Order: sequence, then structure tokens, then C-alpha cells
Amino acid sequence: MNGKLYGGTLPLAQVYRRDDAGWCSRPVDYSDVVFRRAWSMAVYRGRLFGGTLPSGHVHALEAGVATSHDFELAPGWRHVAAVRAGSCLRLFLDGKRAAASAPFDPARFDLTANAPLKIGFGEHDYFHGRLRDLRLYGRALSDREVSRLFRESK
Repeated sequence: MNGKLYGGTLPLAQVYRRDDAGWCSRPVDYSDVVFRRAWSMAVYRGRLFGGTLPSGHVHALEAGVATSHDFELAPGWRHVAAVRAGSCLRLFLDGKRAAASAPFDPARFDLTANAPLKIGFGEHDYFHGRLRDLRLYGRALSDREVSRLFRESK
């Protein structure tokens, strides 16, 4: 259920995202231009960015709440922790905070699911490697606790 589908239309440059919640769109309106295109797309910090022609404007689409570490991980074992604490998502790499979401209203996001949790299934690719010492907690860990877990994992 972690997968998402992105699509764009011609000639209106409307961009859509399909996920478990359904379809979400962000149309780009250039009423005075006959042909419009969402020419290129890239995902960064959990948002989809699309460059449009003929204007050259860049538009962003965000569905839900996300945070990400948008850099390649160094070779070898890495300690990764994701924490949802109240109205913020935090991502840690090797005991240090690597990213955080903007504050959000948790009441707007129902996290109940009737599908299995899939770990290692990203938006664009699957995790290629091995997991060790995978843990799930019923509460949010503090930054200090995540740092301590990293030190103990060495």
C-alpha cells in the first residue's frame, strides 16, 4: 500500500496522484495557451514538483504528510529511525535528525489500515539490502532515545 501513481494530462498539464486515499490533483491553468504540458517531474521532500511548458513555471503537489532524506546513503550499515511525535514527523540517520515535516493537524490523518505494513517499499523503488534489529514502538521516541539506540547498535 506504500505505492503511488503519478500521471499528467495533455493538453491541460493537470497532474494527478493516486494513493490509498484516492485521486488527488493539482491542475495548472493556462487558459490562454492552447497546448500545455507537465514536462518534467521529480519528487523532493515528499512533494511532487512539475515543470510546465510553455511557461517554465514549476508547481508542487503534496498529498498527506511526509518527510524524507533526499540523499544517497553511504555504504555499510545505517541506523534509520522514523518517529511521529504529535504534529510532526522526524527522520533520523545514524542517531542524528536528518529531516522533519512541517507541523500538521494529526486529527486530519486516519492511520487505521486493514492492510499489512510493508517496510522497504518506496515510492519509486524497493529497498535492496538487509534489515537488522527492526523495532516498532507504541510511542514516540525522543531525539535523545534515538541517539542512544544508535550508539548501542554499534
